[in-house]
Amino acid sequence: MASDESPVRLVIPARARYLRLARLTAAGIAGDLGFGLEAIEDLRVAVDEVCAILIEDVDDSAELELVYRGSDEGLVIEGSCPSTGGAPDPHPVARELLAMTADEYSLAAADGVVSFRLLKRRQVASG
Repeated sequence: MASDESPVRLVIPARARYLRLARLTAAGIAGDLGFGLEAIEDLRVAVDEVCAILIEDVDDSAELELVYRGSDEGLVIEGSCPSTGGAPDPHPVARELLAMTADEYSLAAADGVVSFRLLKRRQVASG
């Protein structure tokens, strides 16, 4: 997926057992963008954590929509899910994991929807 290609959209049930699809999609796209193995594994962890935060208090019938976009910087993933709760408040361990594995992330809530934005930059090979 080059940065000028259309975004990839994935809609899954907002349940933990389906989050592996979000992780696999992120890993596949990151591989296509030239990410290294360590960066891909970090991305998988970050996607799992941020999606789990988003679906924590949602109705069983809710769907999680994810949009993956390649950019000149790397990979941007945005997710949203209907929710009756307020802004997500991640556990300190989840915050620490996200700080270690994502280059940038944000969580928000507005108009009955919780959402996130995550950026994982491509690592420049040293040598």
